[in-house]
Amino acid sequence: MNAPTFKIAITVRRAMAIALIFTVAPLAGATKRSFTTGKLLDIGASERVIDGTVYKSAEFTVQVADIVYTAREARIMRWTKDVGQGLIVGDPVQVAIDGGSLIFLKPDGKEMKTTIIKRTRAPSP
Repeated sequence: MNAPTFKIAITVRRAMAIALIFTVAPLAGATKRSFTTGKLLDIGASERVIDGTVYKSAEFTVQVADIVYTAREARIMRWTKDVGQGLIVGDPVQVAIDGGSLIFLKPDGKEMKTTIIKRTRAPSP
C-alpha cells in the first residue's frame, strides 16, 4: 500500500468512527421518562441576590396526587415575555420527577427541567 492510499484509508476510518459516535451518543443519553398528570396551581417569579447581582427565576407550583411541589426554573432573561412558557395555571400538566428535579412537558412537546425547592402535603378536602 503506497503512502497516499494509506492516508486515505486512515481518513475514511476516522470519518466512520466519528459518524458512529454521533449516531450512538444520543441513544446512550436518552432516558425514557415516566410522565404523570398533575395540576398547575401557580406560576410566579422570585428574585435572589448573589454577590450583588439580582437573578430572577420562574417558580412553578404543581400538585401531583397528594403532594404539592414548588420548583424553580433557571434564570429568566429580561426579554422573556412568557415566564410560564405556554403553561396555563389551573390546567392539567404532564410532569416527571427525577430525584430533585421536576420535569414539565410543555405544550410544544419540549421538556423543561426545574429544581424542586419545596414539597408539602396537599390540604385535605
